[in-house]
Amino acid sequence: MRVARTAVGPEVVSASIVAASAAGCAAAGLLVPQVAYRLSVPFGEPVRGACARCATPLPPGLRGWLPGPCRGCGVRPGPARWVTGGVAGLAGGALSAAIGPVAVLPLLLGVVVLGVLLCVIDLACRRLPDVLVLPALGVTPVLLAAVAAATGEWVDWLRGLAAFLAVGALLTGMALPSGGGLGLGDAKVGALLGWYLGWLGWEAVLLGVILPWLINAPLVLALLATGRVGWRTPLPFGPALLVGGLLAVLAVAGLGGR
Repeated sequence: MRVARTAVGPEVVSASIVAASAAGCAAAGLLVPQVAYRLSVPFGEPVRGACARCATPLPPGLRGWLPGPCRGCGVRPGPARWVTGGVAGLAGGALSAAIGPVAVLPLLLGVVVLGVLLCVIDLACRRLPDVLVLPALGVTPVLLAAVAAATGEWVDWLRGLAAFLAVGALLTGMALPSGGGLGLGDAKVGALLGWYLGWLGWEAVLLGVILPWLINAPLVLALLATGRVGWRTPLPFGPALLVGGLLAVLAVAGLGGR
């Protein structure tokens, strides 16, 4: 579904859909801090099971993954809920306003929330956990196929598949010899974004590949200039990938008049 092909001007986008998208993403974003806290561990280590401040064990089962203060010290683990909820809500609202009430919108909003979670984890421990990324990679072609079956947009599905393979191969080829600059987790997330950007069109794919580097470069230069990192310091690239993907969708939607 190319952005320009099923144009829905911003003036006719239902305000209720935009508001619902923003509210839904914000509500889901409120759940991010606890999950991010538990998964922000070095590769190969088990998920966190206790408060980092007082070592009080987290509640067992599902309760241990839901937000809430520590039973021992009262501190809420992870980033502030208003930050993750606010970022997810703003991103979801902007996305909904840009592309309109299209069939693929719910899936893209899910990627927005997943992206917020992955950004928090990557910034905390420079990891994009397979436990989150691989299931998303597994269900995405099935969910997009369901959308294609309902709308007849199988050309978009095939373009998404081609973009998934192309972006995945490109980033994997860059990650293998990078020596820590670009990781395989980044390649997997890039491939995941390729599915959705490819569904929207090759323009979105191209921007989704280029923009992360343009976003990351000035940040790295600023960190180098202030002496906070060295030339060989590993830095997370996932946030730039995810923000670049969102900006690619917004840009293509704006240029396409959708």
